[in-house]
Amino acid sequence: DRLSVYVQKFGFGRPVSPDFPSESPGIVWERTKWTESALASVSMGYQVGVTPLQMVTAVSAVANGGNYLEPRVLRAVYRDGRRLVVKPKVLRQSISKDTAASMTAIMEQVVERGTATLAKIPGYTIAGKTGTANKLINGRYSSDTYASFVGFLPSNDPAVAILVVLDSPRGNNGHFGGPVSAPIFRRIAEETLRYLRVPPSINPEAPVLV
Repeated sequence: DRLSVYVQKFGFGRPVSPDFPSESPGIVWERTKWTESALASVSMGYQVGVTPLQMVTAVSAVANGGNYLEPRVLRAVYRDGRRLVVKPKVLRQSISKDTAASMTAIMEQVVERGTATLAKIPGYTIAGKTGTANKLINGRYSSDTYASFVGFLPSNDPAVAILVVLDSPRGNNGHFGGPVSAPIFRRIAEETLRYLRVPPSINPEAPVLV
């Protein structure tokens, strides 16, 4: 029962943004249909269909100290010549602040010395998680995979969350999220940090007065 509660708290199984009228709700079985084997599968991420928007929003809740924010595409709307800013809206507390801090520390180790060391960016702390899921074809899991990496940075003061998903990757790097998706995350993150002018979080340079 607690697992199904957190599935709901993190926004899985239903549309999450008002900006996409045709947004897919993903796939989450009714709790009454969860057998013991299904429960074990769900805890590992199987038998659940999650959209990219749902995933990056759920991870952003960890970055935001457990607060689940409504994902919006619009920054502002104009009405009668007035600019109305779309303000961030906290929908609920998915997890406690302490739990979010613990999860962030665990996700930092995934990048520091785990399966996503290829996502490292000098000068920045990164929290993330790799994912490799076998694709369901004709009712059976196949050898084809979705390889993914999702993370946020700087993890001690998050500015951005990024999700990279590859459908049936082919190449010399294999088909796992760490070697395939993490390097792409790094390249996107480097450009994003430069664009947003986010200073390094590790040993930052002293400010210079001009």
